Amino acid sequence: MELLNITLILVVALLGSTFAGIAGFGGGIIILPILTLFLGPQAALPVLCFYALYSSISRALINRRHIDWQVNIYFLIGSIPMAIIGTSLFVSLDPDLIRKFLGGFLFLIVVSKYLPGLKTFKIKIWGFIPLGGTTAFISGLIGIPGPFAAAFFINYGLSKHAFIGTFAFATALLNVPKLGVLVVNDYITMDIVYMGTAIGLISIVASYIGNKILHKVPDKTFTVFINLVLLFFAGYFVIT
Repeated sequence: MELLNITLILVVALLGSTFAGIAGFGGGIIILPILTLFLGPQAALPVLCFYALYSSISRALINRRHIDWQVNIYFLIGSIPMAIIGTSLFVSLDPDLIRKFLGGFLFLIVVSKYLPGLKTFKIKIWGFIPLGGTTAFISGLIGIPGPFAAAFFINYGLSKHAFIGTFAFATALLNVPKLGVLVVNDYITMDIVYMGTAIGLISIVASYIGNKILHKVPDKTFTVFINLVLLFFAGYFVIT
């Protein structure tokens, strides 16, 4: 790979990871297009798994005091087996239809909070089991679980730091079985390990940068910001 291409990937990784440090998700969707462009779809998802593992662990460590462990337990019960199934199928299934459905669903989640009689909704703690399974399956297919699950974590009532820490820990462990399936199916090469580790290490620095910015953002502003980001991703999934 040319040095210019590697540099562009690393710069986009820095920007995407800084954004993820503020919003708690979204780094993967920012990085995925350029990875696909330069590496191809077969290599993009494995590299993204390494990136997500590094970046999620760093955000979880930064916000470790705020993590809701009960939410994580329920989420991981559903997510681990479905991550294996989704990753096993990702090569043979076309993700375009799933992405468009996901975009429409995200839009409904955000808009439903402002409809008469549906200003807010709360997911019950047991609901994180099917949420984990659905999120893991989609993540296995397209590599980007963030926007789908983020809406439910936010509406559960977590504060901004609790949301970022809890969601980061859940998505970090989500990538372990995905990587296992990719290793078994010979999708992991040393080039993928090197690139995934490089952007992963960059994401650690970017997570601290994003966290510093996050301290200056009021809770209400943060909630509005998250909803705007979800709407953006909804449009992105529907259009692309």
